[in-house]
Amino acid sequence: MNRDLFKKSNNLEKITFIFDAFAIIAYITLFLVFFGMLIYPIDPTTNEVILEELEFFFPTYEFIGANIGYAQMNLIISILVIFMIISVPMFVINVKKLKSRTIYEVDSYVAGSKFTNAIINLLSFNIGGFVLRIWNMFILVEFVKGYKPKDFFKSIIPAIKAKFSKLTTKKEKIDESEYDDATYTLKKNIRRQNIAHVLRLLLTYLFLVFMALIIVIPFYWMILTSLKDFTGATSTSPEFFIGLSRMNWINFKVVLEELNFGLYIRNTITVAIFSTIGTIITTILSAYAFARIEFKGRELLFTILIMTMMIPGELYIITNFITVSKNGLGWVGTENNSYFLAMIIPFITSISFIFFLRQNFKQIPESLYKAARIDGCSDFKYLTRVMVPIASPTIFTITILNVFSSWNAYIWPRIITGVGGEEGKQYWLISNALRDTAFVQDNGRVMYNLQIAASTLVTVPLLIVFFAFRKYIMNGIGRSGTKG
Repeated sequence: MNRDLFKKSNNLEKITFIFDAFAIIAYITLFLVFFGMLIYPIDPTTNEVILEELEFFFPTYEFIGANIGYAQMNLIISILVIFMIISVPMFVINVKKLKSRTIYEVDSYVAGSKFTNAIINLLSFNIGGFVLRIWNMFILVEFVKGYKPKDFFKSIIPAIKAKFSKLTTKKEKIDESEYDDATYTLKKNIRRQNIAHVLRLLLTYLFLVFMALIIVIPFYWMILTSLKDFTGATSTSPEFFIGLSRMNWINFKVVLEELNFGLYIRNTITVAIFSTIGTIITTILSAYAFARIEFKGRELLFTILIMTMMIPGELYIITNFITVSKNGLGWVGTENNSYFLAMIIPFITSISFIFFLRQNFKQIPESLYKAARIDGCSDFKYLTRVMVPIASPTIFTITILNVFSSWNAYIWPRIITGVGGEEGKQYWLISNALRDTAFVQDNGRVMYNLQIAASTLVTVPLLIVFFAFRKYIMNGIGRSGTKG
């Protein structure tokens, strides 16, 4: 019976995931629709874009026959963003829990978590998910307690009464025991130890919370400022909280479209993808050669490569630039400029990543390699079928770290695109654009809210990637340094 209830609960949860996925798609679609509807406020007297706090210039929007004001539009977009921030991680966590959950792990806590998720679904207007999770909660209650839904509601009031009765009885027992000196002393000592333990935990968590706030507050302030208008961003009395209707999402649209950051993000993603693919291929092949293939001078060559890690990367810039310039490959400074090739090819390998993966490959028993060779397995087949799957956490870590490196690259892309003048600006990466874009109006006023919005576009994607894959990154780093 319990096994049938467990299967029924799992099947119902899978159906719930369909509603969750549709809700997330709906949130994203509505966000894109409303964000796309945003238009820049126009001063009717000068016909110029207004990026300051002039609310009477802000337009109204029409959506399915209804007129939506600027503040209402900001409120709707802010709510959709909150729904996405809550729903996407909850969906991923629930999927992972369902995959790993066994029949022996189901308890009252699991049933209670379904109720919590159902309330979140209700607040985010995911009615289908709310109904199915409430139904699933009753199935799990029946699994754990043996109660049908009707019996469950009947048992609530007696359970509460029994709880209060138990507390009262316990209190009376304590009062009676106070007449016994030995018992009273023992209870006093236990109480003192409990208080000391609670104080230690309290101080520990207060310290951790304080340190977390020191780290989190700058990011919070960055995101908050990016959503303020010019007056709020430059006020001498800054606000630490603003209402959802005052969040100016138009700042991000100005940055993405008017200041071309959408183009720069696409450039960065292109460079990151192709340079990472090249790095992974060269790293895997080189690490395998240095870890498993025996050839003359292997250790000497690897030692020379390791020694190059002590040379600062800035020293390679001149020689690399000569190689890709018109005196070399002709990728920059000629009529047929190939800016992407110049930014990708010189960085499709990394000595540190080769060393990183080689150490991981050397942990795999050599007897496994010899057995595969005896069975007629080629080196390439052994690499792809055995070594790569075993070292996949480390390879995944290398991938993420290389993407981070490409995303944050500044010096080399700035030199390459700087040669092309105005044409080279079309190939800026996100870090170059953040540093060299002039966030200045015609009157000389620096738009700090737009500058911070651009910084948010650079920073937040990296934070999302790190928090989403931090477990795999840590596992990959840990495996590379563990013997056996």
